[in-house]
Amino acid sequence: MANEHLGLCLSTFLLWACIPAVAASAPGDAGGRTLEALPPPVINPRSTEICMNSRLSYHGGWTAAGTEQMLADVLHAAASARATGMPLTIYAATAENVYIYDAVNHALVLHRAGSWRSDATAAFEVGFAAPSTIDAGAAMHLAQLESVALWTGTANQLASCPRASAATYANANWNPIEPIDIAVSFGMRSVAGLTTSLAAVSSDGTLPDPITDGPVFLDDALDALAYDSTFAATSLTPAEVSQILWAAYGCSNHYASGGKAGLVCSSAVANYYLTRRVYMVGVEGVHRFHNRRPPGTDMTTRDHRVEVVRTGDARLALRTAVPRLPDAPQYVIVCAGSTGAWQELEVGFVAMGALLAASSMDLQAHWTQALSAAEQAAVREATGLPAADIPMTLVSVGRPADVSVLDPREGRAPAPELTIENRLAAGGGVTVRYALVAESEVELAVYDCTGHALRQLVDSWQGPGPHESLWDGRDRREQPVPSGVYFFRLKAGRLARSAQVVIVR
Repeated sequence: MANEHLGLCLSTFLLWACIPAVAASAPGDAGGRTLEALPPPVINPRSTEICMNSRLSYHGGWTAAGTEQMLADVLHAAASARATGMPLTIYAATAENVYIYDAVNHALVLHRAGSWRSDATAAFEVGFAAPSTIDAGAAMHLAQLESVALWTGTANQLASCPRASAATYANANWNPIEPIDIAVSFGMRSVAGLTTSLAAVSSDGTLPDPITDGPVFLDDALDALAYDSTFAATSLTPAEVSQILWAAYGCSNHYASGGKAGLVCSSAVANYYLTRRVYMVGVEGVHRFHNRRPPGTDMTTRDHRVEVVRTGDARLALRTAVPRLPDAPQYVIVCAGSTGAWQELEVGFVAMGALLAASSMDLQAHWTQALSAAEQAAVREATGLPAADIPMTLVSVGRPADVSVLDPREGRAPAPELTIENRLAAGGGVTVRYALVAESEVELAVYDCTGHALRQLVDSWQGPGPHESLWDGRDRREQPVPSGVYFFRLKAGRLARSAQVVIVR
């Protein structure tokens, strides 16, 4: 292994809240329901950022059936949106039956027998029902991103497409307990593949470039969403502001209907209802986020910039306008030009994108929604937003408060540092070095590019300070791994980091 080459991501992050623990699957429960166990979710070695940057919707063209593992991963990801505490019902229609997903047991509950997909060529369809369409949008966004996390190439990959027709069909044929807000078709086909190519470049230098790949797997971020309402007072850096805005509603690499430049999230017929209606409020003032070139209305263009709406610190006035708003260093105000299902779905995409970005950095976020008409008017008055903009959701963003006094056994301590280097002596190998700030339960494993764990290197409690582990380039059966890309995943409590290594033999 003397000719190994290392690819390495070194920025840190912090994860805070998590969804309810997944219990072991069982043949039945106290309510007499029959539970069909799903395979455990796989940790797919794709970062939050690369999934956002590569995501796009495909309108059919399915060529093959998917797998039960794919369905399991998509449903588990969608249910992660429950970290915000919202009630959410997720339906899954397969070639066999329509099910309700039981997130606690990670299992399917039979809802209606028979094949009831709106598109019989789809591998499966997933429907979302929530009291708020915004919440359904948040869950749908995670399901689409997870399908990208499953990509291992370009041929015969799991793709997805949200469809109004699928939701209409589901409401008419699935016998849902409550109306389904949106349904997504998933199927196997050729895809563009993962890309780190940056499309969101500022035309005026008001925002630094966001990153399109990072050290946090999307699946790790989902399992410990940093959803909390107690913040430190420290303002975000320009790079952090840039990353949050890009993850919320920034440009990615594809082109959509009508030659419009695509974003990190979906939009009905590429209408991009929230264009020019996402704002950032901080100590320096109120800024409008633009993802299009000036004047900001040409959907075929790409940009990544902010425009001053009002100078001066409007945060206290904003909290006065909405007294239940947490005291945070930064706020993202997500507005719409009118109310409606498509606009509200996109509000959910933006809020979840900001939360995901925070969960993949040393940050956390919290949503405040269901604003009254009086609160909406007060928000506009406090911040100088245009009268035509309707504030729909406020996303509070910042660093966690008092991290040094929190229990590391709950995963609420600063993230471990992780570095990787070659060790060429004594026959070669890869040395993984990391440092813990407090005693933690540590797991360190090697994964291949399909997300399968090849070798467990560490599984024990370890004290604070530096540690290292040597991987000899062999799997659990002591067989040398072939040339390719491999990933180290380090977990300390609920915190996780990753880095990659390229083995060349």
